[in-house]
Amino acid sequence: MGSYRLAGHLIVINYPGQEKVVRLLDELRSDVAFGSGLEIVLIDEDLEELPAALARRGVRFVRGNPTKDETLERAAVDQATHAIVLSRKPGDAHSDNMAVAVVLAIEARRPEIITTVECVDADAEELLRKAGTDRIVCMARFDAHFLTSELLHPGAQEFVDNLLSPRSDHFLSFAPIRVDASASFKDVAVRCRKRGHLALGVRRAGKNYLNVSDEFTVQEPDEVISMGEARLGELAI
Repeated sequence: MGSYRLAGHLIVINYPGQEKVVRLLDELRSDVAFGSGLEIVLIDEDLEELPAALARRGVRFVRGNPTKDETLERAAVDQATHAIVLSRKPGDAHSDNMAVAVVLAIEARRPEIITTVECVDADAEELLRKAGTDRIVCMARFDAHFLTSELLHPGAQEFVDNLLSPRSDHFLSFAPIRVDASASFKDVAVRCRKRGHLALGVRRAGKNYLNVSDEFTVQEPDEVISMGEARLGELAI
């Protein structure tokens, strides 16, 4: 029940179940962006004690209301770099109201922190953005996609799972492009191949442009969308 003296750590808010949280933490620690030494603090209001599976992974636990300053202080939120807010009750749209309150509490103390929020109802996305959420994952938007894709293209779900997981042989990567003026997508693709990546497209101003022509012009602050064995990192042309 004490406070933690940490810095540069990740805070996970809400405990919807062991399987989901364990997989989330294992995925994060397998990515070079965080690494196996990532310090993690779990905040939950109802959990009596930290499950053994999380304790074995070195997770720290703070029991309390995540909208309260006292709870956030004990989790050292002022020194954290990232926070993930999970749906308190998966499938229950009322969980989104709690998520909005949590984000407001966190952003009021530490605007620099990068918050990623899981929401149930797509209608909550606008309010979460107004609250200061940096990234939103809306589960309702993916349910229909996965169901129809798996029906029409058996194996699609497994492919997407591999594409998104840093524990797979090849996974998706977004990397900033650095150029003096401008360059073509062909230049980007050639540079990616030299680093063991397949260039799939360009992300610009929040939009994804896939399978573009070789002549497609890229410029800063575009990002290259690619697939490879490891994070691509910055791509200088």
